[in-house]
Amino acid sequence: AGTSEAYLASKTAIYKEKGVLTGSTLPGKADPEVVAKIQPALDVLGDVVELLSIEQDTVFRFKYHGLIKNKRGMSAWAGVLIRNCDVDCTGVVFETGFRKRDPAYDG
Repeated sequence: AGTSEAYLASKTAIYKEKGVLTGSTLPGKADPEVVAKIQPALDVLGDVVELLSIEQDTVFRFKYHGLIKNKRGMSAWAGVLIRNCDVDCTGVVFETGFRKRDPAYDG
């Protein structure tokens, strides 16, 4: 195992140890029927997000690849798109891993 592999393993070990996915970019479970129903929303969001899991049947976790400054608005828009697909959605969580800002785009 290389240095970066060991570093990543040390950072993700706590999620596996505690059995918690929130705050990580680890994939979880998603009902294939619900995923099929929200496919139009996923098509609109495109490559900016990837579905990680659906928690408690109404909370959608995504890995977010867009700009951090747009994260809050994009998550709100994703919730609207999901609800427009006639799927119950009480929350959308955009996970970014350890990325907290975009230095190249900071003023």
